[in-house]
This record gives sequence, structure tokens and C-alpha cells, in this order.
Amino acid sequence: MYGAWLFVAVLAVFAKSTARGFLFAIPFVVLGEAIRIWSHGYLRKSRELATDGPYAYVRNPLYLGNFLIGFGFCLIVFHPIVMSVFLVGFFIVYWVTIKGEEERLTLKFEKVYERYSREVPRFLPCVKPYSNRTKKTFQLYYAQEHGEHITLLGIIDLFLILYVRQEFYQNHNSLTAISFMAIIGTAGITVLLLLGMGFRYFKFR
Repeated sequence: MYGAWLFVAVLAVFAKSTARGFLFAIPFVVLGEAIRIWSHGYLRKSRELATDGPYAYVRNPLYLGNFLIGFGFCLIVFHPIVMSVFLVGFFIVYWVTIKGEEERLTLKFEKVYERYSREVPRFLPCVKPYSNRTKKTFQLYYAQEHGEHITLLGIIDLFLILYVRQEFYQNHNSLTAISFMAIIGTAGITVLLLLGMGFRYFKFR
């Protein structure tokens, strides 16, 4: 979480976005968020080992999705400092996180996880799915339960913030109907985002 805020701060300082950058970024961000939603639809945190859906091809699909989203936002500005901070920060933070999670999963699921980790790669997806997957079905409710709607709002909000910044702070353009709608959208989504984060905070205290 703190790494994500650092990344946003770096974007805010060094961002010099272009329309082409937004076009290049969108496929990566959309794919990354789609992977995250797909992953959450099979995930029952701390209850059972997820081996279906994207987990049949890669052990950490959520982090793969995070990488694609972050990389997409880097393409918007394509600044060497932004890209360097993202790549170095991502692999340091997630390497430590993944190693810790693997130790906990090994203790919890023992031989089941050991077999799974031998057959399924850590970060780069394989072509052949895990042979012993449980064959459960995707449940969109799980994604909502895990707060993925908040992540989606945050992504849309950051897109709009970077666009508004580009129009007024960077390019000094005058107000247009599109930029006005972007400002209203940014304000509305930011309010929804804060309300959603606050609700989850008090719900899971």
C-alpha cells in the first residue's frame, strides 16, 4: 500500500503525459485490472488454496495484474525516473512479500502447496494449467468482498487526475466541455473512493 502511494507521488511530480501515452497505457491497465478481478473471483483468503482460474497458470496473478497496471501508468508519462522507481520498488517489495506468503502457505497447506509450487510458476504464467486444480467456478461476489471495486475506482480516478493535470497544469489549456466533465468525474469518483475506503476500514476494524 505504501509503495503504491510513493508511486502516485512520483507520478504527480514527474508526470508529463501525452495523448499517445494514454493510448499505450490503457491496454496494459485494462488487462491488469481484468486479471485482478479474475483472480479475486477464485480467491478465498486464508480458507483454502486457490488453484483455479488464473491460479492454475501462475501462483501470484494479483501481483502480475498490479505490475501491468503500474507499467501502464508509467507509459503515460514515460519518464526514466518514474519507470526506475516503479521497477525497482515493485520487485523489491513484491519479492519480500511473495517469499513471506510462500512460507505461510507452506506451513498452512504443507504438501498440497509444495506440489502446487513445483508445477505452477511464481510470476510468469505457464501454458499448461495445474493438473490438480480444484475446478471451482468464478464468483464475482468474491471480488467485491475483497474490495476490488475500490481498486477499480482508484484506477479510474488516477487516469482522470493525470488527464486534468495534463490539460491545465502541463499544457495550460482553457476549460472545455471534456475537461470540465473530467474535473466533475474526478471529484465524484474521489468522493466514492474515500467513502468506500472508509466503509471497509470501519467494517473490518
